[in-house]
Amino acid sequence: MNFELIKKLSSKPKLYEKGSSVMWTDPYISKKLLELHINPDHDIASRNKTKIENISNWILQQANNSKMNILDLGCGPGLYAEFMAQKGHSVTGVDFSENSIQYAIKQAREKQLDIEYLNQNYLDIDFVEKFDLVILIYLDFCVLLPEERDKVLRNIYRALKKGGLFICDVVNEMNIDKKIIAQSWEIQETGFWKDAPYIALTNGYHYPEAKVLANHHIIIGENDTIDTYIFWTHYFETKDLVEILEMHGFGEIKCYNNVLPKSNDYWNGENVTFYVSGKE
Repeated sequence: MNFELIKKLSSKPKLYEKGSSVMWTDPYISKKLLELHINPDHDIASRNKTKIENISNWILQQANNSKMNILDLGCGPGLYAEFMAQKGHSVTGVDFSENSIQYAIKQAREKQLDIEYLNQNYLDIDFVEKFDLVILIYLDFCVLLPEERDKVLRNIYRALKKGGLFICDVVNEMNIDKKIIAQSWEIQETGFWKDAPYIALTNGYHYPEAKVLANHHIIIGENDTIDTYIFWTHYFETKDLVEILEMHGFGEIKCYNNVLPKSNDYWNGENVTFYVSGKE
């Protein structure tokens, strides 16, 4: 085992440094993610079933239209899309994960729901004035790098009809110290990262100058293979996000705290703010 290499890889990443591997397209990990997504009892990959239903109802109340064309970006296995389709809306879901999209397509077909699913990166969508509502839920907006954030907001604004709404949730500035994951390590015969023995080294970092957190994972497999994963999560003060949205043409911006119930999970409750903005 190359300890010097591991020591180098486990040092604090440079701002927006990329890992060597991509979780969403890894055949094994993406299957594990799908299993977590569709488990209705926890919040690890998707929020639990009760929270999804409550959030979906809250979102539909903000729009207050009986029949809408809805675009669900980062839809995963279609948990929000299905709920909204069952309420009579026409939904388009977009997600990068082929496993999640194939599962969602199968579910929609079996339940005879009016949902179209697209397996693509939502940074590349090119809809024009097609949707009454666009949603980007479960903190997806926070993981975008600044240039990606600008691109997706341009895409969303173009995709919305005049008078349409964009709704997202973001990590806010509350309890930042508690949102930084602690250093840890584990040894597994098989687990989330690999279907084979591995050692996982994990650490969290804060970059206050960019208002971003990093979760850094180093996975050491058999034959000393090493994969690194770095996940960046921005947090936003209200004034900052309002400025970003206004810069891209959005107006009538409203923010809502405590849409989610209080929880020991720091990605819920008072730590997450929902934003509703419109295309005027």
